[in-house]
Amino acid sequence: MSIIHNYRDNGLFKGGAEEMKKTISIIPSFVMIVILAAVLFGCGADIKAENEKLKAENTSLKSDNDKLKIEVQKLKEGMEAIQKTAAEKDATIGTMKAENETFKKQVEDLKAQLTKKKK
Repeated sequence: MSIIHNYRDNGLFKGGAEEMKKTISIIPSFVMIVILAAVLFGCGADIKAENEKLKAENTSLKSDNDKLKIEVQKLKEGMEAIQKTAAEKDATIGTMKAENETFKKQVEDLKAQLTKKKK
C-alpha cells in the first residue's frame, strides 16, 4: 500500500480512479492500433507484389483475349466462305439435275423416234 501511496503522491496517478480507468481503457485501443499498423505495413510489400502480379496477368489475359477475337473473326470469315461455296455447289447440283432430267427426256424422245422408224 505504501508503494501505491508513493506513486499517488509523486503524481503518477493524478486524477485518481477515473483517470486510471481511462488510461486502462485506452491501452487496448492503442495496442489494437499498433497491431493493425504492423499488419498493414508488414503486408504492404506482399500486397504490392500481388497487385503487380495481377496487373501482369491482366495484361496477358487482355492480349490473349485480343488474339482470340482475331481468331474468331478469321473463323467466321472462313465459315462464311465455306457456306458461300456450299451454296454455289448446291446451285450447281440443282442446275446439273435439271440438265440431267432434260437429257433423259431427250434420250426418251430419241428412243421413241428410233422405235417408230424401225417399224
